[in-house]
Amino acid sequence: MSPGHLGGERLLRVAVAGNPNVGKTSLFNELTGSRYQVGNYPGVTVDVRSGRVVARHQPPVPMELVDLPGTYSLTPTSEDEAIALRSLLGLDGPAPDVVLLVVDASNLARNLYLVQQALELGLPTVVALNMVDTAEAAGVLVSAEELARALGVAVVPTVGRTGRGARALVDALAAARPAPAPRLRPDEPDLVRDLAEVAGPGRARLLTVCAAAGVADQVRPRDEERALLSGADEEKLLAAAEAVIAGRYAAIEEILERLGSARSRRERAPAMDTSRRVDRVLTHPLWGMAIFAGLMAFVFTSIFRWAEPVMTLVEDGMAALSGAVARALGPGLLTDLLTDGVIAGAGNVVVFVPQIALLFLFLGLMEDSGYLARAAFLMDRIMARVGLHGRAFVPLMSGYACAIPAILGTRTIASFRDRMVAILMIPYMSCSARLPVYLLVVYALFQADRPVLGPLTEGGLVVLGMYLLSTVSALVAGAIYKRTLLRGPTPPLVLELPPYRLPRLRNTLLVVYDRSMDFVRSAGTVILAFTIVLWALLSFPRADTGAGTGGPTDIARSYAGRAARVIEPALEPMGQDWRMGVGIIGSFAAREVLVSTLGLVYGLEGADDDPVPLREAIREDRDPATGRPRHTRASGLALMVFFVYACQCMSTLAVVRRETRSWRWPAFMFVSMTLVAYVASVVTFWLARAAGWG
Repeated sequence: MSPGHLGGERLLRVAVAGNPNVGKTSLFNELTGSRYQVGNYPGVTVDVRSGRVVARHQPPVPMELVDLPGTYSLTPTSEDEAIALRSLLGLDGPAPDVVLLVVDASNLARNLYLVQQALELGLPTVVALNMVDTAEAAGVLVSAEELARALGVAVVPTVGRTGRGARALVDALAAARPAPAPRLRPDEPDLVRDLAEVAGPGRARLLTVCAAAGVADQVRPRDEERALLSGADEEKLLAAAEAVIAGRYAAIEEILERLGSARSRRERAPAMDTSRRVDRVLTHPLWGMAIFAGLMAFVFTSIFRWAEPVMTLVEDGMAALSGAVARALGPGLLTDLLTDGVIAGAGNVVVFVPQIALLFLFLGLMEDSGYLARAAFLMDRIMARVGLHGRAFVPLMSGYACAIPAILGTRTIASFRDRMVAILMIPYMSCSARLPVYLLVVYALFQADRPVLGPLTEGGLVVLGMYLLSTVSALVAGAIYKRTLLRGPTPPLVLELPPYRLPRLRNTLLVVYDRSMDFVRSAGTVILAFTIVLWALLSFPRADTGAGTGGPTDIARSYAGRAARVIEPALEPMGQDWRMGVGIIGSFAAREVLVSTLGLVYGLEGADDDPVPLREAIREDRDPATGRPRHTRASGLALMVFFVYACQCMSTLAVVRRETRSWRWPAFMFVSMTLVAYVASVVTFWLARAAGWG
């Protein structure tokens, strides 16, 4: 296992492994200076990540740290656990030179099973005794020196959130030596002894337990190993696996007895008592759900109240920039491209970055504090009616930010059928790309800041309604899929409730910044590219080629206008005209393209006037024949409902294709959701008109 190379340097490959929710990614970020998302709940890391660090030895030792998905054992029951196992065994790439095992000092007994399995691999190993501050607050005292003697490897006390012990840990990794070679115990089963002759004791135990669990192929057994396993009857195999597991737990008990204080005053610790008292309220079937609903209402109301001043500044800045460019360049095709294409297009999407950043901030605080795990626990009863367990709600909740990492998060679900149900549900969750559409409609057609129900506003309640509709729709869709296409039993909930922790504001703000910049980069690349193409389709053929005589007629007779007029009869039952049709066509590439496209349409139609914010242009848009508004609250609701259901994100479809290894599921997702979106928007429009919102 020779060290890897990167940029010509000799690198020590370090695999960072551990149970979920032990602060592994926080420690990884602290060591490497990375900004990967951390969260106080299981399932944040579901793929392999890497970063670099250099030990200050003479000569210096550069390292490549690889952050593996959290796993409770090396007997994989889900895709993320299989990724961790294959990485440690070197089956998907180079094997690690050193294994860094991160364990939770406040819950050592749970962590030691994975430690036992990892030590059996015989690789150089270092144990990071993480969260020692939490353990001390909980009354759990663990001696790192005594644990090192019991395990036979280096043990370094650390606090990943603050960086305590990080430098000592890097030095220990650079000086790591192979773990003690595993030996056969006197009571080892015959099958393990036979396997050990061709595979060694550690691999023999791993193969035995994986074969009994039906996942031996994940270890890729050699021909001799496969022959021995296939020659053992099921009863003998199960008995051997049970003996191996019992032997590991017996070794854990011996270690805990040696430590003594590791099982100290946990039950009487004030910190744990406080957590339990808080959970009596936050996980209560009635009060817990009420607090969760109130918290989400606060989030969406705050999005309007707190972001409005910043949004106004951005709008004013875009208008000033557009005017400055027009004055500097004078009339011409390039001026039209920059002002009506780039600024009016992508700029109208960037306007909503403050609201999106606030949404990411609130979600990040819930993740880092541990509240998200409580939300999953609260939702277990509802998820059981769908046919899933509450843990599946975690990737669904992540879908509020973006469907792509949420779909990757379903790797923590063991059953393929249940994972497919969750994947099909996630696109119904209103992601951050839908938020600009909701905000544009609310600001343009509703009284966004009008107080309703005390501190709540009309705009906040409308957006909250869209998110509730998307969540309920996802649950209904999951229940249908679970009872038809992907029928199967409801799995029991196995979910660890982590202790409450004060969010580390620096990490949370870095995640908010990175996510917001991802959105801005999207506006500056994909959205900008589509905007320029749509500008050309909306601007040509020009008036001097006989296409028209100026004003709205030019847009209507443009290439994009003609295409939109073709589908306008299908849009009229939704309350939309051909202008919205142009935006809907463009949004099939990415949902937020609707906003940039409408910015183009209204920017070009009002090219001779002073630029006005898009929301005002939509609000003041009237039919010249009747003088009546083209857009009403009824048509606005119908448009938002369409975007609740329509799967208009090529990146999401591509990820589903990668995760399912088939085009069948993304094609089914796209067609079914588009049909549901159309029917739901038509029904919404006519019901809203009947209610007097037309």
